[in-house]
Amino acid sequence: MELSKFADELYRQLEDKLGKANNIIDSGISKLAESMHTVTTQLNQLRKFIKENGFVNDQEEIKCFKAIYPKFYSLYIYLSEEFNITTNVPIGTQQMIRDYYLQEIALIKRHFNQNQFSYQYYLNDETALDEDYFLRKNFVPFRRGFVIIPSDDEFTTNEGYSFARFKAYEMLQEFLIKRIRLLYKESVDPLMLQIINNEKRQWTGEKINLIEIAYGIFYTGQMNNGKADLKEIIAWLEFSLNVDLSQAYRMFLDIRRRKTTSYTKFLEQMAESIRHHIDESLIYKRKNKK
Repeated sequence: MELSKFADELYRQLEDKLGKANNIIDSGISKLAESMHTVTTQLNQLRKFIKENGFVNDQEEIKCFKAIYPKFYSLYIYLSEEFNITTNVPIGTQQMIRDYYLQEIALIKRHFNQNQFSYQYYLNDETALDEDYFLRKNFVPFRRGFVIIPSDDEFTTNEGYSFARFKAYEMLQEFLIKRIRLLYKESVDPLMLQIINNEKRQWTGEKINLIEIAYGIFYTGQMNNGKADLKEIIAWLEFSLNVDLSQAYRMFLDIRRRKTTSYTKFLEQMAESIRHHIDESLIYKRKNKK
């Protein structure tokens, strides 16, 4: 089995055990320990596969330490950081708690700013420095700005850990934003909140599918005579479907990176479902006429 397929199945199993990564909310040491053990177990399986099979070429190694390995390791970082934040929430007013969450968001943004070059490389999915950043043979210990981490030397690259931390901090930022939104919801009049919740609908599909819809609406100019920008469309979908799309840009990058599936996979599935329904209804009508 090739590395990508093995990693995809391994990560799917990990999500099944933890729940969706962006919705993990740990409340106790025992749950944290269990979750960390789960992530570590899957990471060890990934390491074992790599040790036993190696890489086909440099490009596969780059892909591993640029995207695959950080995807797993980011959960390890996220779980630890999220636990520290939730266990240190101040006892006090809602404003105090909101301020605490905002301070944590500010620390995350500070990290992004302090590592701006690497973070922009990560955000824009650049490739020019991939060989230097993600090939183990090019690893430079103690280089400026690099933080040594407790890890297996066989899986250390110049920017692999940085990419894992970027991904973890993005998830952490989304978690904090959700907590802040929850505080604001709790401040609404109970009767009004009940009315709002009853009227809202919940998006239960994958978020990345909704991102396809959002970009489709934007690029075809279907809202406000084509004058609505992407942020407005995403905000409208978030409010209407009670879903958090704060990672919309990152998810769109995932869509752009698709190699084996279509960029508009979900939209095409929708179109096919509609065609199938219409075809079935026409067949049913023809049978009734006979």
